[in-house]
Amino acid sequence: MEVLYRLSNTRIPENSYGLGLGNFDGIHLGHARIIDVLKEECEKLGIPSVVYTFRRHPENILRKDKTPIILSNEQKASILEKKNIDILYFEEFTEEFSKIKPYDFVKNILVGEFNAKLVVVGYDYTFGIKGMGKANDLIELGKKFNFKTVIVPPVEVDGIAVSSTFLRKLVSSGDMERYTRMTNRQYSIPGEVTVGRKVGSKIGFPTANILPREGYALPCAGVYATKTKLDGDLYESITNIGTNPTFGCKHTTIETHIFDYEDKLYGKNIEVFFYKKLRDEMVFDSVDDLKKKIAADIDDAKQYFKMTSRRNGVNGENS
Repeated sequence: MEVLYRLSNTRIPENSYGLGLGNFDGIHLGHARIIDVLKEECEKLGIPSVVYTFRRHPENILRKDKTPIILSNEQKASILEKKNIDILYFEEFTEEFSKIKPYDFVKNILVGEFNAKLVVVGYDYTFGIKGMGKANDLIELGKKFNFKTVIVPPVEVDGIAVSSTFLRKLVSSGDMERYTRMTNRQYSIPGEVTVGRKVGSKIGFPTANILPREGYALPCAGVYATKTKLDGDLYESITNIGTNPTFGCKHTTIETHIFDYEDKLYGKNIEVFFYKKLRDEMVFDSVDDLKKKIAADIDDAKQYFKMTSRRNGVNGENS
């Protein structure tokens, strides 16, 4: 898969293309359906597939209240490469770009730059200035410019249409199991292990600490059953997100205790996959009470993983 950026001024190879359009934040089951349809239709037409998305989320350019991001561009690329997309194209969304009329977007970019013969979008797709262009408009524009339009209907899980907006709500509320059902992967946070206050080591439960990513969705405070990817291997773990109120801290931290792992991790890159929230963050009267609760959390997490070890297709990899 080629990854191309508008910023790099990389020329798009001359060809006719099929394009899947959208933000694709979270790459949920609705997005997966768009991608599957894109690949199927491109194979029929004998043309390469392109996922056309944005390097930066449009709402974060146009609004003061920033939208928390679910997946980094690198994570998107990793997932889409496994889905055998030919080209991932990151458009540069700017205030100037936001003023393009729907007709001009189709004429100058989809047709003018990509020679589109196929366009696949979700039912709620909008484009052009103020989102004036709707999915159905692409059908009429396709007739004019000679490309086929496929509109993918909503995909429902638990009776709710899957969307990136709903995924953000699930992450912020700590509903990681539901998030997994809507994406077929766990929410994950990558990061470099930093030196913490070493409180965990002092009480017998050393932790690998990573910093929250600015601008990204963060699960609510609490303790989670997690798995941690380290040097290509996946380890069972528990992760605390919060301020450690028992020790009077004020800054939010992400602290992961990896089961049966004793080597130093400082400076290493890890990725923490969130499976289930075990409990809310608590204030303890004593360190002994905290230690007992952590031991119980570990037992709860191990029991959870034992019970779910045979769950098909959900293994801690962003696939």
